[in-house]
Amino acid sequence: MDGQHPLRVAAPPRLAGVTLVELLLVGVIIALLTSLAVPSFHEFILDARRTTHVNALLHTLHAARSAAILRHQPTVVCKSADQRRCTPEASSWSEGWIVFANDDHDSPPAVDRGEAILLVQPRVEKLTIQSSRSAVIYWPVALAGTTATFVFCDERGARAARAIIVSQTGRPRISARDAAGKALKCDG
Repeated sequence: MDGQHPLRVAAPPRLAGVTLVELLLVGVIIALLTSLAVPSFHEFILDARRTTHVNALLHTLHAARSAAILRHQPTVVCKSADQRRCTPEASSWSEGWIVFANDDHDSPPAVDRGEAILLVQPRVEKLTIQSSRSAVIYWPVALAGTTATFVFCDERGARAARAIIVSQTGRPRISARDAAGKALKCDG
């Protein structure tokens, strides 16, 4: 034999588990961490939505500026509720916008028969895009353009607003302040 008593019975293995107090403590910790994370996650979602649409309009403005130069003709970015024509009476740029080649140079710009619509942006939900301009016109020369400021606001109001500021040369830039360096304002 190996030195063990032949009739000796091994002790049953000790069962591991958690007590009710330990389980409640873990539940409280998870609830506390969740209550801290949910507001941050909501802010993250709002920031992502705003950034997506700021970048969409920024891309649109760059594309229109390039199209004007490459096509040697005025190119217009205008708000459009139906994505087929300019709708200057639309309440906000949030209703969508289009880019088109303004062959006949009409003012105010209008999509006429034979003028190509180059880009379409459908309605933007849960975000308002304000601007004093209903259209931005890009000319094929660098010094002719329309200055504009677009302010993007969501449910957080002015504290989280962003702006796209278009210079006289047509170059757009993103800012947390207006062209004069003042705080952005959100209507409503």
